[in-house]
Amino acid sequence: MKEKLTIFVGVGIAAAVLVTLFFYIQNAGTLELSELFPMIIILIIVATSSYLIWDRVKNLRAGLPAHDERLKIAGYKAGYYGFIAAIWSAVGSNMGNIIFFDEELRGGLVVAAVVLISGFVFMISYLYFARKGN
Repeated sequence: MKEKLTIFVGVGIAAAVLVTLFFYIQNAGTLELSELFPMIIILIIVATSSYLIWDRVKNLRAGLPAHDERLKIAGYKAGYYGFIAAIWSAVGSNMGNIIFFDEELRGGLVVAAVVLISGFVFMISYLYFARKGN
């Protein structure tokens, strides 16, 4: 029962985020490029969480537990790699911009780079470890 409740809550949160994003776009008028990047980040997070919810629903329908020990370990390892990527992307994004363009990034752009890079690393490594096993 707890697994089904978790799935329902996840679907509800994803739907609420998409509805909120829809209303924001409707009321925003014209969107600039700096406003578009956070929306892309949100859509990537929602797409990744939707895949994880779909995978858990598929496991429940097959009569398996929604989240077994192997997937927990894969999540822990992927979280570690995402954390390391977050640290180095915070340093590397600003340093790379200084080297290539001779100016520092604003704080919001550094945060966006950290979220995007660590999110992608987590997503790719989680999918890899979930398929490979170890």
